[in-house]
Amino acid sequence: MAEQPAQILADCRGVVLGVSTPNSVGFQCARAFSERGARVAVSCRPQRLPAVQDWVQPFAGLAVPLEASEESSFDSAFAQLESGLGRLDFLVHSLVHVPDGILNRPVFELSAAEFSSVMDVGVRSLLAACRRALPLFAASRHPRVVALISGGAEFAIPNYHAVGIAKAALAAAVRYLALELGPKGVLCNALSFSIIDTDAAQRVIGSSESAKTRDYLAKRSMTRGALSFEHVTNAVAFLSSPLCANITGETLNVDGGFSRSYF
Repeated sequence: MAEQPAQILADCRGVVLGVSTPNSVGFQCARAFSERGARVAVSCRPQRLPAVQDWVQPFAGLAVPLEASEESSFDSAFAQLESGLGRLDFLVHSLVHVPDGILNRPVFELSAAEFSSVMDVGVRSLLAACRRALPLFAASRHPRVVALISGGAEFAIPNYHAVGIAKAALAAAVRYLALELGPKGVLCNALSFSIIDTDAAQRVIGSSESAKTRDYLAKRSMTRGALSFEHVTNAVAFLSSPLCANITGETLNVDGGFSRSYF
């Protein structure tokens, strides 16, 4: 008989922003949170809503459309979250936007519109979400914000430039949110993880390069093990839970020690 996950999110309510497919970190986080006792909602791009509703129906109580480049869409999404959940104990940010073809060109060739769209969805969306989440956090005894970043925030990774820049800015945004929201009792942290074979990774760098990168990272990590969804979702669940107490402004690395190993 399989061991049941620890119910560290029992009676918690929250949202995972940015679910695309079942083979995405956002989807896997939402499902894992439900298994750990949470009542979880998800957001997705409006055109994906019917499919996402079907995918998350077994465990998510609510799926809301969110176009992260539109202010009115945030207003509508959080109105639905307030109606459906009443409060928020956690908000997990996994929103990212990569315009077609931009990662195949040098970063200095990107247009202002292309670069701005990556930063708007990847970074400013967290600020917009937190502003609207504050009234829902006020009803929680332990509000938490977790943003998902990657090694590209600290290291230069081929075919990743604009996303890496956005992830670095997102990590900085988390620190400033931690400073400003700490007195309100809201803890804000980031989680950086090495590559998982998600649909997004395959789309951005290709399935062959994704597999090669995972093999390289596993061989050179301290644990000599490849990263799994469970490694990430367990860590995000902790940062989203009441167990995460008086920890804020931090970035937790889940990469088998790769980023802390010189060789």
